[in-house]
Amino acid sequence: MILQAPPMLPFDPNQLIPLIGIVGGLVVGAIVVWAFFKSDLAGALAERIRTGVRRRKAAIDDVQGDHIAELDQRITEMQGQIAEMAERLDFAERLLAQKRERSLPGA
Repeated sequence: MILQAPPMLPFDPNQLIPLIGIVGGLVVGAIVVWAFFKSDLAGALAERIRTGVRRRKAAIDDVQGDHIAELDQRITEMQGQIAEMAERLDFAERLLAQKRERSLPGA
């Protein structure tokens, strides 16, 4: 009886399962990355990178500068109103003091 050896395969079939897993993982990963790049989030990130952080800060500083100027103007107006109210209060206090002096007996 002559024993014949089974035909030799060029690769080991036990290594085929991890290879399929790696290829499948790469395909799924590629689909996830492709879907991310097509999303709105990726578009927003790209726009942020494109415009740059410095330009955005400059625009915010311009808006804040206008807002600060408006607040300064409002503070100046309020200081004027407070000064006018202080003058009126002084005047009212003087009138009340004169009225008390006149109404006190023996004054």
